[in-house]
Amino acid sequence: MTLPQEPKPTTVKHQLHSRWRIRSRLFLSSIFALIASVLLPSWFNLSTRILCIWDTGMLCFLVSTWFLMLKVTPKTMRRNAQSQDEGRFVILSLITAAACASFLAIAFTLRDTKGGALNVVLLHLLLAGATIIGSWLLVHTIFAMHYAHEYYQDHKTQSNAYAGGLAFPEDIEPDYWDFLYFSFVIGMTSQVSDVAITSQSLRRLALAHGVLSFFFNTAIVAMSINMIAGLIQ
Repeated sequence: MTLPQEPKPTTVKHQLHSRWRIRSRLFLSSIFALIASVLLPSWFNLSTRILCIWDTGMLCFLVSTWFLMLKVTPKTMRRNAQSQDEGRFVILSLITAAACASFLAIAFTLRDTKGGALNVVLLHLLLAGATIIGSWLLVHTIFAMHYAHEYYQDHKTQSNAYAGGLAFPEDIEPDYWDFLYFSFVIGMTSQVSDVAITSQSLRRLALAHGVLSFFFNTAIVAMSINMIAGLIQ
């Protein structure tokens, strides 16, 4: 598939700038998380502090990523998708952290709300809910960025062409919203809908995404039911 609007920049300066833009989101998120750890009240217990710090960094990362997606134009989509990818190690680390944060949120809420006052219970439930929803959004946003990166990679044999691998309806040039749609459909249903996968590498990625989503969603639902049952008792 070709995209003639924009040649691929190859200068070292551009590559370094792209790497900095990627790492800057993680760096900025870490700074906000560090500030939150300093500003949190001293009477917060350890579990509450951990979740608040994670939620702060996670929210900063999501907002900065979504802001990038909003300002990208069709002409700059290919360049941004090629450069805006966190890398497999960072992706795996963030997904693992998101899953752990979600499970810990439920476990800590179940432990800390037993016999507590109503306002304490509600605050812990609100914090747990924000952690779970935010972590779920983070996982599938990261996958959407990675799908876009893989889709707009340079073609192995054709010049000024990208790899593709996803067949969108109406044969459109996809933007980040299309990749978000594809990613969140897998995240909610563990299957694809009206977007066909036409490459082996993306089928493998979608398989891993679907399996991860199934176990993540199942574990969250099971633990949430257990948490609600524990609060009722």
